[in-house]
Amino acid sequence: MDRRGLTVTVIALMMVVMLTSSTTASPGIEAGIMQSPGSADGQPDAENNTLYVFGNAQLTNCFSKFNNTDAESANYGEESQGGSSLMDVKVTCRMDPSLGQNIALKEGEMINVRFVIELGGAWTNGQDTCNGDCENLNISILKANNAVAIKEFDSLGDGENFISWDIPVDEELIYWNGSTENIGVEFTMKLKATEGNFFFSGDDALFGLYFSHPENSQEYNASVTFPILNQTAFDDITGGGGGGGGGGDDSGMLPGFTSIIGVGGLAAAALLRPSKSEDEE
Repeated sequence: MDRRGLTVTVIALMMVVMLTSSTTASPGIEAGIMQSPGSADGQPDAENNTLYVFGNAQLTNCFSKFNNTDAESANYGEESQGGSSLMDVKVTCRMDPSLGQNIALKEGEMINVRFVIELGGAWTNGQDTCNGDCENLNISILKANNAVAIKEFDSLGDGENFISWDIPVDEELIYWNGSTENIGVEFTMKLKATEGNFFFSGDDALFGLYFSHPENSQEYNASVTFPILNQTAFDDITGGGGGGGGGGDDSGMLPGFTSIIGVGGLAAAALLRPSKSEDEE
């Protein structure tokens, strides 16, 4: 290789290094975990990144959106049951309106889950009337019908329980397809009423959830905050054409990977190019 070929190769390799550094720590990648009032249409973006949960007083209807106002929502909903039979709780709060655009979360950041749950009765197996048929509270983050994050809470007590759960964004949580992967939150639990005795009456099985509502103080408002990438960072990851309606063919590539391939090809061409002999110059 002559001096010119060596120079081109060195410059190309330096560009590869520079591109790699700039795309893995891009200043354009902005993701926040601060709660926001939300967007007018209930859709998420980097600034409106908090999913608020709403529902009715009977817990028969639960939904969520990226806006903290819903005139028809109750401030609290509960389900209760007496007797000896098992109360099987399953409350699913899907995003409504459904997710309408592709989004991406910042890998390594946290999804912040905050709920206040009211409990009564018994749910710990081996205690009271629970004999292998009760279950602790489980909370799941849903992507369409798939639970992509789930946690069991095994240290809750009677009365109000303040739930705080931070979920690290891994590969499975980064990309959300706006047409097929609607966001949801699901609560499951199995409880029984407790039996009374000569001195004390028993307690009904009870599961209650505080919703997002102006009557509730901030710490009672149900929410899930996502570290959503802004449009520039989304385009970096997907290769452009992203947030509004779908990524390109490079959506599975790492940020800047396409550019690195191009520059790497330039470097390879310089390495493979035959040098001219002195007679050819």
